Amino acid sequence: MAGKEILINDLRPTQLTLGLEDVNRRAKKMRLLEPNELARLIEKKSIPYVIGPQGGIYIVDHHHLCRALWSIGEKKAVLGKELADWSDLEIKEFWRRMDKNGYCWAIDSQGHRRPYSAIPKHVCELTDNVWRSLARAIRGDAFTNEDTPFQEFIWGDYFRTFMSQRLLEHDFELAKKIATHIAHFKEAEDLPGYKL
Repeated sequence: MAGKEILINDLRPTQLTLGLEDVNRRAKKMRLLEPNELARLIEKKSIPYVIGPQGGIYIVDHHHLCRALWSIGEKKAVLGKELADWSDLEIKEFWRRMDKNGYCWAIDSQGHRRPYSAIPKHVCELTDNVWRSLARAIRGDAFTNEDTPFQEFIWGDYFRTFMSQRLLEHDFELAKKIATHIAHFKEAEDLPGYKL
């Protein structure tokens, strides 16, 4: 199925939240693209997926892209690499296998593990996670971008242990400076993309 167009409405998320600031930024850029440029972007950002129970297509990456596309009225995305076909599994075993392989993130914006059933059925239902937005805003300066699933969520959870959400809401620039500084603490060395 790689390279095949698929309706965004037919894609199932594998996380609870996303960074709406990042979604809005992407959507704003996409609105400025010519149709052929947007088509090339969609092709380039093909979506890795797992086939789940009853043949459902569960996306493992590019939730932000799909939400941004959906928000500008784009109806289709392009499938990338099929990571697994677990269509023969019962739903509980499917989610356990997804979790074990690092293909889902059943953690809410406050860092609490939620039941897999809480994961929305559509990207438009994903809620905001300001910690993920913070991590994305300083990626590159604070840590390197690695091909690690949910890397920015992992960093966001780390940053949440040092500051309040209120700080992010009132002074995002200060929060970025603090997060960039604490990203270099030795205790963060096991996080994906850590750099001195």
